[in-house]
Amino acid sequence: MASNSNFRRWIVVGLVALGVVLAATLPRRGSEEAEQDSEPAEASEASRRQAPLDGGKASRRIADGCEPIDESLKYEEFVGKRALAVLSWNGMSEPAAGLKIPVYVVGIEDGTIGVRFLQFPMREQYLGIWLGSGHIRSGPKDVFLLEPCSATIVAWPAMERGD
Repeated sequence: MASNSNFRRWIVVGLVALGVVLAATLPRRGSEEAEQDSEPAEASEASRRQAPLDGGKASRRIADGCEPIDESLKYEEFVGKRALAVLSWNGMSEPAAGLKIPVYVVGIEDGTIGVRFLQFPMREQYLGIWLGSGHIRSGPKDVFLLEPCSATIVAWPAMERGD
């Protein structure tokens, strides 16, 4: 009987966590829409690239003066290997901003890094957040295009993989 109540508790915790993630990623209605309609195209593009996640506190950090093609070429050594992606954020706590995401690097093309996200808890919810923030874009099949000016790829040591 204790197993059933523990199972229900985890379901409730999971649903609450999903609700928080969805609330943080859904666009807001109201005065922001009116402001966006009157923004020039350049300002609109800048706000899309700096999409707020949780009420405007966290957003994608883009390295100043970064050239996506040059930056993506720095990660050629990871093509065909498992690695860890670290996204760059403004306004996010250090532990959350330092999250190391397990990926398989597929390739480099047109200033992006093609990755497949390996399995981890709440994978789909995180992908939704990262798509909304502009850190990644959907690519062909199950590949995502990682923006190199707002992310870093680091080696995934064998001892962490369990190899």
